[in-house]
Amino acid sequence: HTPMPAPPAQQDPSPVGANVMTLYHQTGESAGMTILREGFHPGAVGWCGGGIYFATSPEATETKAIGPDSHKGFMIEARVDIGRVLHGDRRCTADGHHLNSARAAAQGYDSISFNPGDGDEYIVFSSSRVLSVRQIPWP
Repeated sequence: HTPMPAPPAQQDPSPVGANVMTLYHQTGESAGMTILREGFHPGAVGWCGGGIYFATSPEATETKAIGPDSHKGFMIEARVDIGRVLHGDRRCTADGHHLNSARAAAQGYDSISFNPGDGDEYIVFSSSRVLSVRQIPWP
């Protein structure tokens, strides 16, 4: 008698490494050194709620690092697995609802992307999505 074939493995909706981008995050020197040492910790506030915010180029961070917790002068280049992306409009809304990590995660998404008018931003909710970080010269 032949053994039964193994059941198919459950597919993770977004396997790690499936959608990796090189993205940029600007902060102050003290926070930057902590990020290099310990990794990112999701923030509590932002256009799309709490998370880790990235821009698609170092230059784009200049107009994006403007929140109350934002600082400048230290540029981080990160390899980020954005996974399954929920796209929002310029106000970080979709289908009439403001997007945030809880809403996105409940729909099976790993990140949010939106463009408030100065270029795309990507927000991940878990530091495990950030695969590597390094400081790059800035400005």
